[in-house]
Amino acid sequence: MNVLFLGPAGCGKSLLTHRFGEWLSESLGFEVGYVNLDPGCETTPFNPDFDIRELFTVQGIMKLEGLGPNGAMVRASELMEERCDEIVEKVSSIGKELTLIDTPGQMEIFVFRPTGPNIVKRLKAIRHTVSVFIVDPTLASSPSELVVSMMLGIASQLRLETPTVMVANKADVEAKIEIEKLLGNYAKLRKMVKTSEGAFTDLALSCASIIRRLAQASRVVKVSAKTGLGMDALYDLIHESRCTCGDLT
Repeated sequence: MNVLFLGPAGCGKSLLTHRFGEWLSESLGFEVGYVNLDPGCETTPFNPDFDIRELFTVQGIMKLEGLGPNGAMVRASELMEERCDEIVEKVSSIGKELTLIDTPGQMEIFVFRPTGPNIVKRLKAIRHTVSVFIVDPTLASSPSELVVSMMLGIASQLRLETPTVMVANKADVEAKIEIEKLLGNYAKLRKMVKTSEGAFTDLALSCASIIRRLAQASRVVKVSAKTGLGMDALYDLIHESRCTCGDLT
C-alpha cells in the first residue's frame, strides 16, 4: 500500500512520515519504504528509497534557469509531470509492504497542478493508495479557520481521487481552540462557527456541511509527529480506508 502525506507548508509532513514509518517497523514489524517528492527540501528525517532530488532540485533549477524560488518550484512541478512514468516506476519498484510518500511542502504545487493527480493516478493503477491530509492546529485559531483547513483536505481528496483521512498534527502544541472537541463533531463545529464573529460565518457554515457530506471518515485522528502520540490510531484509520463500503467510522 502507498500512503501519501499531504498538507500545508510547516504542518509536519516529513516528520510525520518518518515517525509513522518508525512506528510501523518497530511496533508491527512492517517493511517500510520511503519516498521524497519534495525537490525543494534541504534534508529529510528519513532515508528515502527514492528521492526526487536524484533527478533535479529547486536550487539546481534556480541556478540553471535563472528563476526565483517560486518559479523554480513551478518548473520542478512541470519536470515531475514530464518524468511522471519514470517517477512512478521508481516508486513502484521499492517493493516494501508499505511505501510512505512525502509530498512537496507547498501542497498546491502537488495537489492543484496536473503533477499530483497524474502521478497518483498511475500509482493507484498499480497498488492501493491512501492519502493522509494533515491539519495544522497552529493555523486554526478559530472554528472558521479550522473549517478552511479541513476544506483543503476535501479539495485534496477530490483532486487526487484517493481515500483520504485527516489527522490533526502537533497534539503536543497547545491550540488556541479545543481542536479535539471539534474535529469530527460536526454538530459542535457548526454551533461554534455560529457563535463566531465575521462576515464569512454563513460561508463557513456551508463549508462545514460540505465537509460532513464528503469527508470519508467521521473522525479525525489527533497525532504528534514529535512525540509519536496517536500512531496506532492513524494506522487503524488508514487500514479502515480499504473497506469497500467506505464507512470509516
